[in-house]
Amino acid sequence: MSPIRDFDRNPLRIAICGGGASGVLLLNALRRHAQRGVQVSIIEPRDRLGGGVAYSTDSKLHLLNVPAGNMSTGPNAQDAFLQWLRAERSRAPWNWSAGDFAPRALFGEFLRSLADKADSAPNLQLSWLRTMADSLAPIRGGWEIVLAHGAPIQADVVVLAMGNETPAPIGEHLMPQERSFVINDPWDRESKAEIPSNAPVMLLGTGLTAVDVAVELLAKRGHTGQIIAVSRRGLLPRPQGAAVAVPPHVVRYLQSASIRDIVRLVKQYATQDSSGSRLRGIIKELRRLAPSIWARSTPRERQRFMRHLKPYWDVYRHRVAPAIHRRITAALASGQLKVVRGRMEAIECLREQGAVRVSIRQPHGKLSLEVARVVNCTGPRSDPALSANPLLQSLVGDGVARADSLGLGLATDDRSRVIGANGAAHADLFALGALSRGARFETTAIPEISEQVDIVARQILERVQAAVRPIQTVQTVLPVQPSVVAFAAASPR
Repeated sequence: MSPIRDFDRNPLRIAICGGGASGVLLLNALRRHAQRGVQVSIIEPRDRLGGGVAYSTDSKLHLLNVPAGNMSTGPNAQDAFLQWLRAERSRAPWNWSAGDFAPRALFGEFLRSLADKADSAPNLQLSWLRTMADSLAPIRGGWEIVLAHGAPIQADVVVLAMGNETPAPIGEHLMPQERSFVINDPWDRESKAEIPSNAPVMLLGTGLTAVDVAVELLAKRGHTGQIIAVSRRGLLPRPQGAAVAVPPHVVRYLQSASIRDIVRLVKQYATQDSSGSRLRGIIKELRRLAPSIWARSTPRERQRFMRHLKPYWDVYRHRVAPAIHRRITAALASGQLKVVRGRMEAIECLREQGAVRVSIRQPHGKLSLEVARVVNCTGPRSDPALSANPLLQSLVGDGVARADSLGLGLATDDRSRVIGANGAAHADLFALGALSRGARFETTAIPEISEQVDIVARQILERVQAAVRPIQTVQTVLPVQPSVVAFAAASPR
């Protein structure tokens, strides 16, 4: 670790729960903005920072869904990732362009490079605690964080940056020896490696996760059996491509229109735009306006959107790289990949056949399918009340936080401060990314998270100027494990 210079005797203590993209981007923002020294503890059990679920994959087939030139990591760092690619991961005979879709593993490496910069920054005293936070309780002048391993730590400000939850498990009623037929973690490489290459496989879900798993099976593992993707509406993500700029009068309309009127406009564009370029332009503009549209919408409008329209928004908003779309289209054309509309009703193990029978309810009847594996691609759970994360369970159970009205995440205000069961926002407890979807809706992509992180970092650092914590009340509790760990240069995933 680099020596810390220009530190007060009593620096502000910040704890970041989560070391994925949101946590590392916050480290980067603190490094850029802190005028005086601050102590930062990042609590992350994984062996590398910056990965999380999205960027921990080691498959080169898993591409970013956004071109490299659009992976902004801050107000003045719109092309930082692109410049890093050109400097650190150059490719011959051509170099990276702004429109290239890089492997997600490379963005994970880039995030680790940002963590390295934070590690050596003179204005940050950085500790990496390789464990999880189990609970969080307010104490005088701050918070006490109970860790899964090691002694509790104390902080003046806590930021929740745990990222997406795991999918809600399926097949829990099966006997333990039968559960191997159900893969609840779609990123479990060992379980996917055990799938017979000529056997039929069901992907429960048709979103981005299902596309990732399908492409991996088809291209990397040489799967020859049929892949059946099942979801209620049978919608697959649309491809990225050129977007036509939205006329100014349409932009002005979107700024004040209701969700219902916006939906009508999007449907009109969808039916009259065979190339999709005008529709992509509208979606791009709506992405920029999403927080303000969401903020002015009534609870009833939000509920109707989530119930009836969110799946359509997701496939047009969260698009896939053109190369990925071509692979999926070819698999559909050959019949190896099939999309089925319906909802899973039951799953039964057929041990002698080495398969499971899945009952699918469709609009006009039932469908029974026998497959060797079911891979859970339903996407992350969002409701904190149903979370498997002990920290979220504790926060909601103790009333320190509450779920937002739609169960999208934690209730937060417009400054990303967590709202407790009493309806008041904590001045020193923040939620980033997916956890704050209830207030902002669009907080899952890197550009939106970067914008949010920058605002939160500035709020936190205002407390440094206030210097409200008297020295005599300080009590430092050191963890059992070494609290300061030098970041090692990680190899590519």
